[in-house]
Amino acid sequence: MRRRLFLLCTAVLAAAPVFTQSSPRFEVTSVQASTKVLPGMRGGVLRGDRYELRNATMVDLIRTAYNVNADKVTGGPSWLEWNRYDIAALAPEGTAPPALREMLKALLAERFGLRVREDQVTTPGMALKLIAPGTPKAFRPSTAAANCQGQGKPEPSGIPAQNVTCTGMTMEAFADQLPRMAGAYFPGGQQLVDGTGLSGAFDFDLKWMARALLAQAGGDAIPLDKGLAAIGLKLEPRDMKALAIIVESVSETFTPNPPDLARRMPALPAPAFEVAEIKPSPAGAEPRLQITPSGQINASNVPLDLMIREAWELPSTDYVIAPKWLQSSSFELIARAYTGSNANIIVDQDILRLMLQRLLVERFSIKYHMEDRPMPAYVLTADKPKLTTADPAKRTRCVQGQPPPNLRGAAALQPRQFTCSNVTMAQFGALIPAFAGGYTQVPVLDNTGLEGGFDFTLSFTGVGGVQTRRDPAAGDTGAAVPTGALSLPEAISQQLGLKMEEQKRPQPVLVIDSISDKPAGN
Repeated sequence: MRRRLFLLCTAVLAAAPVFTQSSPRFEVTSVQASTKVLPGMRGGVLRGDRYELRNATMVDLIRTAYNVNADKVTGGPSWLEWNRYDIAALAPEGTAPPALREMLKALLAERFGLRVREDQVTTPGMALKLIAPGTPKAFRPSTAAANCQGQGKPEPSGIPAQNVTCTGMTMEAFADQLPRMAGAYFPGGQQLVDGTGLSGAFDFDLKWMARALLAQAGGDAIPLDKGLAAIGLKLEPRDMKALAIIVESVSETFTPNPPDLARRMPALPAPAFEVAEIKPSPAGAEPRLQITPSGQINASNVPLDLMIREAWELPSTDYVIAPKWLQSSSFELIARAYTGSNANIIVDQDILRLMLQRLLVERFSIKYHMEDRPMPAYVLTADKPKLTTADPAKRTRCVQGQPPPNLRGAAALQPRQFTCSNVTMAQFGALIPAFAGGYTQVPVLDNTGLEGGFDFTLSFTGVGGVQTRRDPAAGDTGAAVPTGALSLPEAISQQLGLKMEEQKRPQPVLVIDSISDKPAGN
């Protein structure tokens, strides 16, 4: 009996996560279910003594904790890429990223019962190489602080290109940053390593176009490889060894937060820009809105209405109930989230929007409230469904793929294709604003009556390619000419056998009770 008891205890200990006294842990943690369903994790940076991850799926949390790409997280239940969580935790200021990852591993094991197994796999990657020996002429030796800042500028063809200026960049750091700046060129989070052999830091400029715009640009397209070639660099395929994480078990329900959480980790005050100036734009100023990853905003001739909609993340002007002059009064804004040694800290969209909200409220003395009002929205109904019932064990997700070339002749008109697996119609409706935001930024209501998850592929044309154009031979006042594109509602009808129809239903709108027409406090 004693031997059986010993064996049983050994088995239990072997199955449990092992944490020694020296394993770093967060001082206190908070876990909440996220209120957002749209893709995009926020946070992941220690600010002072607070570490936050918001709108994160379990795959996001695992890849962050184990420092792997999302496609290297396998196994686990179907909800791993759907359910989203907000996590906040306290850690000593200055805690290094490797220690934060260990703390996150412990949090996931304790709060979600996560158990994983590590493995090594061979995966396709890329190496950054020199086209010719020696330092490229486009590279200027530099001692400046490492930084890359980009701005979208239209080319003569009218298609915008990403213009990036890098200062003080080593090739190792640049190879680490490039997949984040041009993610669509590195599908599945493909890793890029430095194979140039160059030492030291450099200043240089790089220009390319988003992959989704290449067909539209035609012969004037600037794909990433062409942009790199212009500065003496190229990408070469390379097989790499990578860490893979196999999820053996995890709970969808997390353990409760500590009862004294509010005392131990009080809510932070609304974040504010360290430096900000806002003033009326002079007549004839060039319209411009530049937002950098480090939280710098350089805006000129931007309507106050647009600034408010950006700050509160509102779909359109109709969602702001305010004096009409907000749409015609334009302002200049120069703001910096952080200065000094913190100037290059990456600022996520949530924090930047809160900073902009606070700035506008304080400078324009805004008094406001939110209320629900009937607004235009869409609803999904079943017509003649053409959907394949999914295996309920499959991951729930929608991923972007390469659109077919025969999209009704619209290959040069912003084509889109998404493949969804084990997705319910309610989930599909919630995701539509994420991949077809030009059509609607409000979730589409499911009224199909269809139960369970489905597998399907949807190909359509972005809203910019669907809009009609004028016949140049007839002048600006000529008749509109259809583009021959396939709109999202048409695609949903033809390919899925559903209907996407407009209706009005209650949506939250911003009601401004009072506002000053002149900013104060510069």
